[in-house]
Amino acid sequence: MMKFLSALLLSIIFGWGGKIQVIQSTSQEWAGGLQESGYGTDYKLTIKAKAGSDLLQIDDLWVGDIHMKVRVMADPANPQNNNFKEGSQVSLKAGITYLPDADGRIRPLAADSKKKPFNFKGEGLLGYTYKGHKAYLVIAEFKKLEKIIYP
Repeated sequence: MMKFLSALLLSIIFGWGGKIQVIQSTSQEWAGGLQESGYGTDYKLTIKAKAGSDLLQIDDLWVGDIHMKVRVMADPANPQNNNFKEGSQVSLKAGITYLPDADGRIRPLAADSKKKPFNFKGEGLLGYTYKGHKAYLVIAEFKKLEKIIYP
């Protein structure tokens, strides 16, 4: 009985059998044409939500040690809409931008130092809250799209 309870607790904490199923995950590097334009990487995920947005909030993405806030877009025709229903396919976006500072050193824009909750195997870790409880889903890999170089 104790082993069953331990397995159930671990599955809740780490998102195994959780409320999100990743359908697709991509990363795309980009670079501006000028040094002051900076460079970065955009991450996009398509997920199937096993609960509605009234119970499920998706908010964090770690790639390595880098933390990013996630933007939820439930309706492609209305990007401001972040409400979704159980069973919906939802788009998630996050990204990191590096720009030169006043001294010309490259720094992450709006960097935050939120530490990853645990070491994970895979390329990313998606953090979400379901009914007030934090859970995580490891992203095994991001399909790398062709780099964009802006003029």
